[in-house]
Amino acid sequence: MSIMRVPPFGKKLLVLYVDRDGDISNVTGIETPIIGREANLKAAMDFILKVPDEADANALFAAIKLHDELLKEGFECELATVAGVREGGVKADMKIAGEVDKILEKYNADGIIFVSDGASDERVIPILQARAPIVSVNRVLVKQVRGLEDTYSLFVKYWKDLIENPRYSLYFLGLPGIFLTILAILTTMGYAQYAGVALLLIIGFTMIAKGFNLDKRLSHSWSTAPVLFFGSFIATIILVVALYLGTAAVISTIDKEPSLANAFNVGVLAGIFLINPKGYDPVTFDVTTIDLMVIALMILLIARGLHKRLSNGQNVWHEAVSVTFCFLLRWPLIEMSLLLLDPKRSPIVFAVWTAATVAITVTLAAFFVAYERLKR
Repeated sequence: MSIMRVPPFGKKLLVLYVDRDGDISNVTGIETPIIGREANLKAAMDFILKVPDEADANALFAAIKLHDELLKEGFECELATVAGVREGGVKADMKIAGEVDKILEKYNADGIIFVSDGASDERVIPILQARAPIVSVNRVLVKQVRGLEDTYSLFVKYWKDLIENPRYSLYFLGLPGIFLTILAILTTMGYAQYAGVALLLIIGFTMIAKGFNLDKRLSHSWSTAPVLFFGSFIATIILVVALYLGTAAVISTIDKEPSLANAFNVGVLAGIFLINPKGYDPVTFDVTTIDLMVIALMILLIARGLHKRLSNGQNVWHEAVSVTFCFLLRWPLIEMSLLLLDPKRSPIVFAVWTAATVAITVTLAAFFVAYERLKR
């Protein structure tokens, strides 16, 4: 009769192999968590037959070997594999945390023996420690032959990863491709001297996007609220065009009348920015900066209302009142801009439009509030 060895940290051990970037699931199609020696051995065989040079497969075999050695020494232990997602980050960590919870529900381990093939997988150690003590950390390093031919093969493998893995191809192919395209355009137009500025802009926008996680936020917005994302995108484009037209109008006016470029004419310049006039005596205009800004805001509010309605059927009367208010606000803003351009102009029309806008908006809001109360 064999005597079970009881370690000081508890009776049950869990040999846990962690694949944070989810290669094992992506290659084999096997869902994680994978619990049990036989299931893990099958997954390891399938994995290494498809990608025999992959370090993850070797690390999984190392975990199986460690599990068998612990059993021979008399320990009570179980073997399991958890995996994250290809893009890594928070999604990968949350997925691993959920899979570890499922494993511990079936096998209440007193300690975890952590097995991985790289330092990036070890980032989840604090997540595991919050659930069970980490008894040991085992990083499996695959030995490589240092010959010229093997070095070339290894270079080809990593180059293929740089091209096919979205996490790396964005920086090694995408951004240089954008720069080369812009450089070709600038060279064709005779502005090759601005290539350095273009490179700085690309680097700057990339740093901003990664620093504020804009890429992940945009991806999340598109996957969870495509209507709102598309509306916001269109509204942003219209708003950029509006700002460009207003700024161009101000610069053009200052070029014609340099005396306007002082602090005493801020009101006049603001009126020019908002209304984008074509003539001044009398003031004439067609499409104004105000028009484009109002349209952008209305598109955003309509998209938000559609998203609420399609996602959970919420009432959208708030958005309806807001769209009405934005539409009516166009005329008070136009009158305000005309007053800025000509302070001698009568403010009566501005006051009438402002009062009408407020009265209609308040009346509409009161109607919807009363309707909601009657429904209850």
